[in-house]
Amino acid sequence: MPRDDNVATAVYTVCMESSRTGSATRIHVLAPEVAKRIAAGEVIDRPAAALRELLDNALDSGARNIVVEMEGGGTESLRVVDDGSGMGKDDLTLSVLPHATSKIGTLDDLSSLSTLGFRGEALSSIAAVANLEIVSATADDNAWKLESSPGGGDAPVSPWRGSSGTAVTVRDLFASFPARKKFMKRAAAEATACKAVFVDKALAFPAVSFRLVSGGKPLLILGPDSLAGRVLSATATGQSPELFRELVASGTGFGARIVAGLPAVYRTDRRHIQVFVNGRRVQEYGITQALEYAYRGALPGGAWPFAWAFVQVDPEYADFNIHPAKKEVRLKNLDEIRAGLIRAIRDYLAGQTKRAVAFPNPGREWFADESPAATAMPAGPSSRDAIADAVLAIRNSNPARLSTGRDAGTRTGDSDGRFRVAGQATERFRYIGRTLGVFLAFESDDEFILLDQHAAHERILYDEIMAGRAVSQELLVPIVYEPESDSENEYIALHAGELLSAGFRLVREGRSWMLEAAPAMLPEAMTGAIFELLRSRPDPAELLRETAAQAACRAAVKDGDELDESGAVALIRAAMAMPEPRCPHGRPIWLRLSRDDLYRAVRRLV
Repeated sequence: MPRDDNVATAVYTVCMESSRTGSATRIHVLAPEVAKRIAAGEVIDRPAAALRELLDNALDSGARNIVVEMEGGGTESLRVVDDGSGMGKDDLTLSVLPHATSKIGTLDDLSSLSTLGFRGEALSSIAAVANLEIVSATADDNAWKLESSPGGGDAPVSPWRGSSGTAVTVRDLFASFPARKKFMKRAAAEATACKAVFVDKALAFPAVSFRLVSGGKPLLILGPDSLAGRVLSATATGQSPELFRELVASGTGFGARIVAGLPAVYRTDRRHIQVFVNGRRVQEYGITQALEYAYRGALPGGAWPFAWAFVQVDPEYADFNIHPAKKEVRLKNLDEIRAGLIRAIRDYLAGQTKRAVAFPNPGREWFADESPAATAMPAGPSSRDAIADAVLAIRNSNPARLSTGRDAGTRTGDSDGRFRVAGQATERFRYIGRTLGVFLAFESDDEFILLDQHAAHERILYDEIMAGRAVSQELLVPIVYEPESDSENEYIALHAGELLSAGFRLVREGRSWMLEAAPAMLPEAMTGAIFELLRSRPDPAELLRETAAQAACRAAVKDGDELDESGAVALIRAAMAMPEPRCPHGRPIWLRLSRDDLYRAVRRLV
């Protein structure tokens, strides 16, 4: 057996023997220095955690300028300097003791907290695992200096010189705590984590000046700014300010400001969906979900918005005392906050009249209401009739037998570039054909257009449902569904009437629900999908929209379905009559390329 295996076996044997004899189960009180370091590990697990606590203290002191300096990613040295109210000799002496704080005095104070820090653990925890130096003054040239080291006993305080405010220096973090130090990452990784904490604090306090220095080199300098300006300069660098707005929301026990990006700018990840509650960056899934939900229908599938929510909650509605690092919060008025944020963003998006249309033209962003393409869509009362006629024509086209189109109409050329289908002239476009299994290609007003047949048909059916024109039909065999909880059962009962307007008829039978009718447009096998949606219990205000979007998606022609010419032309005609050329999930239904765009793509225009 290899030597390492022998050692491992010996250790295992000793441990098992100790367990059997009970020698490891005797209860004893830990030595104070051991207990202190274990407690410190709950609060300070890496340099970024120490920085977070020091920044909280600086902000609570009323600082208007904060400077952070670090060496070795903060493990060698971490210094935070502020111009806040500072501490006198007595306060400085007490500041590093366990559970020493100026934030609370009684248990009742926990329900009225307005500060970032309050537990009195930060400086004591840092002092337990690092060399700590604090210089603080309540007035210029009236400073005091405290020095401490792990296991060093009392921390002496001596007179010093310095300006009003506090400078805290943390050196050799975990140097005498090897069990923790060995889990530290490379200096660059720890520096990145510190910068993330620095940015989080800076975002929530735009009126405060922040400066971050690493290895003597400035990493980030942020002067006082508006909320949107601070967000863009600190975390969304490179983005155009014109694409962002600052919104407000309010309700019972809360007020909020939101920095929201236009639908024209988005990401393929959730990195820039962030939530702050009372100045703290928190992991609050309910609010994050609300921000995502508010943008549904405005962004294409797989796209996520730029959205930062800064929520200020009355202390009696919030409990941060559920996580050692205060990264989580329990909110009594979460539903009201969610509804307020969704309403503010939806109202903002509804007021945007310009819809971005992407062209392969580097450095140029086109908008539908300023481009020639906008004039190609007829408007007015006839649009709905055109869509209704097209739906009927598309339904009459059977995708299973539409590979040739010989039984549906004959295409004949016209001298002006138009053509006829079944003896009726189409308007303002010339159908070219189908490509890549999903796109219908046609020309219109000196443009080449590729139409996504699924997205276009989906939008047509969605509009039909939302307008109350969906035809409901009885199911041959009703689908029975058993709710998983009383709350789900109540949710279905509360919204059965809304679902009926979308074509779904649900009838309660004891603890079960029976789906007796569904929109005729839906394939029989897909009618039960309504229960998948109900199981997720979407926001009541959006239930009908979500239902209509899901039903339309499942009923629409799919990628690979072959429309004959009459069906394709009817779909194009209806698409050109749409007031909103996007599918219910926000994806554009087509790509429009002008002659100049195509010429430029092949370098015929320079």
